Amino acid sequence: MRVTLLFVALAFVLISTASETVAQKPGADSRIRSALDEIGYKYELTNDNDYKLVPIQTEQNGNESNGQPNYRSQLVYVNSNTEKYGSLEIREVLAPAFLAESPVSSDIANKLLRENNSTKLGAWRLVPINSGPNRGKYLAMYAAQINADSDAETLRLTIKSVILIADRMEKEITGKDDY
Repeated sequence: MRVTLLFVALAFVLISTASETVAQKPGADSRIRSALDEIGYKYELTNDNDYKLVPIQTEQNGNESNGQPNYRSQLVYVNSNTEKYGSLEIREVLAPAFLAESPVSSDIANKLLRENNSTKLGAWRLVPINSGPNRGKYLAMYAAQINADSDAETLRLTIKSVILIADRMEKEITGKDDY
């Protein structure tokens, strides 16, 4: 009887410990879904439950052969996960601008830093890629932090600012429209 009780207790401890160590991804933040639906932006959820917006048109980039305008577009993400700093709960809105094969030159790094000084919301960052097909490369991203409870209009203005800044730098640095 004692051995059976000991076995049951040990099994319970192992099962409860195992269930605690399984990390569950947080769900998609419904506050963002509501705001994006109110704004009318189309989106899909990433594997991390972040909101990936359908690329948004930024500026006209000539015309198609049939005369229709051709627009540049920009990809943008709104993170579901938030960070707390004291009583603040913040989230990020971010857009990739360009992928570099190696750390960027000092000229480009200084350009991004000077740009940080002239923008009112957000900043440039260089993110090393540690896995996948772009491993060893660096992604330049523009990111803005906002209150996690921001209303739809604040989110819209933040998205607009982030995409315009990222797309302008992508065009200036690469001359392409990859993102």
